[in-house]
Amino acid sequence: MDPLDINDAIREVIALTQAEIARSRVALDVILVDPAPPILGDRVQLQQVILNLTLNAVEAMADWQPRDLSIETYQNGGAKLVVSVRDSGLGLDPAAIDRLFQACYSTKPGGMGMGLSIFRSIIDAHQGKI
Repeated sequence: MDPLDINDAIREVIALTQAEIARSRVALDVILVDPAPPILGDRVQLQQVILNLTLNAVEAMADWQPRDLSIETYQNGGAKLVVSVRDSGLGLDPAAIDRLFQACYSTKPGGMGMGLSIFRSIIDAHQGKI
């Protein structure tokens, strides 16, 4: 774990995904708290979570209008930093919510069901919540 600026990490992810976001005709709205409080974390792991949540959101909106994606950081309750990745897609079946983070459970046809369970373990290791 190293001190890092999560906003810089997010900007790097956006740079990596910008072409896919544009190709998919997704409107991206980025609102980053300024200044972001420094956090302790593994930059690569946190970027992997943000990258995959972003790409999952783009994919989930493929057949949906409007295609709006919001990535935001803000402070909640003093020292807590929140990173929000939100899309305008259809959403999740309420019946799937309890199983969402289980390994080998996927809402995507052909999905392996590993992503969210891995993301949860990464975020848990950073004393966070997903």
